Amino acid sequence: MLQLNKSEAINTIAFYPNELTTGSAVLLDYTQSYSNTVTGSIEAEIISDPQTTPWIIAQFSGSLLPSASGQYDFKIFDYIPGGPLIWNTTFTQWQLTNTTWDSATASTIGDQISAERAFISGSDVTPITEYLSPNENARYKVYLG
Repeated sequence: MLQLNKSEAINTIAFYPNELTTGSAVLLDYTQSYSNTVTGSIEAEIISDPQTTPWIIAQFSGSLLPSASGQYDFKIFDYIPGGPLIWNTTFTQWQLTNTTWDSATASTIGDQISAERAFISGSDVTPITEYLSPNENARYKVYLG
């Protein structure tokens, strides 16, 4: 299970994919498990070398996470970020797009390479504080009777 936090500047995840990835990024599609009403996608940069380790380690900004905390289902896709579009080589219909030409890119979403569960600590819950002391040794006397 992935542990993510919206208030963290950078969230790092590690997962074992079903197949090798070919890109430098993955696309995380998320859906809130409770109501299925909170959905979205996050692009995460792969920081590990998929050729040397079977685990994929990726990072993304915590600000991209939804603010509602709770359990989420993640589908992770192979993702190849695209470069700028070239005039007369794209099939984008102007009526269906909601971006300007200079900010449009041609990205490729590949196969689903993993499915994970995650707990997101959002901005609607106070953070959990752990108090650790330098001396964790203790002695107890137990009396029978």
